[in-house]
Amino acid sequence: MRAWALHLYRWLLERLYHQFAPLYDTVATLISRGHWFVWGEHLIPFCTGPVLELGCGTGHLQASLARHGIWSIGLDRSPAMLAQAHQRTSRLLRADSRAIPCAAQSFQSVVAVFPAPYIADPATLDEVARVLRPDGQLIILLAAGRMQLTTHPLWQQLAHAGWQLEAPALNANGTPLQLIVARVPNHATHT
Repeated sequence: MRAWALHLYRWLLERLYHQFAPLYDTVATLISRGHWFVWGEHLIPFCTGPVLELGCGTGHLQASLARHGIWSIGLDRSPAMLAQAHQRTSRLLRADSRAIPCAAQSFQSVVAVFPAPYIADPATLDEVARVLRPDGQLIILLAAGRMQLTTHPLWQQLAHAGWQLEAPALNANGTPLQLIVARVPNHATHT
């Protein structure tokens, strides 16, 4: 992505996640033609509790995990998004993914649904490795639609860092979902 386009994208996300957080669900529904939250539901079979959701947004996945009896907590740095999420769940943390305020090896699964660029920040990935149990997994729903997932920069970054990667075939109502399931690198075990 060109530098100006990436800058504009990040600027728009900041507005959507903060000033326009009450409109987030509407925007997500319009962009996805009504499928956004249904796509997130397809991650439930991959999640084993306890689960930490990065960028939990308005809390839809948190509510789904609770309905399925999976203990989870949602993390987001936007107070406005957390205010929306609080309508669906109370297990929420206001924090930055680069400094997760949880003990090492606290979670079996860390999940991110259509994450913003924070997911590729090395500090975020270090923190994810720290809070995951040794046999834990990072689950990222990266995109909906066709793409060559193994050539995506995030896939390449995770592979280069030693994460063990899988790309399970996942389809939601005829739309391929691009899912990365990543196991903690052996050298990243934190205590």
